[in-house]
Amino acid sequence: MSSSDLIVQTASQDVAERVRAIRLKLPGQAGKERAEMARMAYGPLYTMGLVRERVAETLPARTGYIRSTVVQPVEDYREPIPDDALLKYDDAERSGLFSKFWVVTPTYYWQRQVDPWLVGEVAGTTLCAVIARWDPASP
Repeated sequence: MSSSDLIVQTASQDVAERVRAIRLKLPGQAGKERAEMARMAYGPLYTMGLVRERVAETLPARTGYIRSTVVQPVEDYREPIPDDALLKYDDAERSGLFSKFWVVTPTYYWQRQVDPWLVGEVAGTTLCAVIARWDPASP
């Protein structure tokens, strides 16, 4: 390999990296790539409807009760969030992959139960990743 081949190859890699960096800054351009990166880092991605269904299913079925969920922006969630969940949230926020974060809590009717889920919505998509789960009764 000659030095001119190396310069051309390096220049094309620099351009590809710049294009990728620019694309990641534009939510509409990088939705698919962000979704793949989020899937690799956080596991399967779900629609918000499927997240709500899965969270509601964490409650045992009880005769006469309807399992549901309450969805709140993480900024509005008033209960204490455990330290490890906050650290996971911070890592996810710093990754730049997510545009919104939600706390999804299972309920029977309007009565909140345990085991909230912290969910991040992948920027430029309608898909969500589960960032953390916790039981508020745990120390």
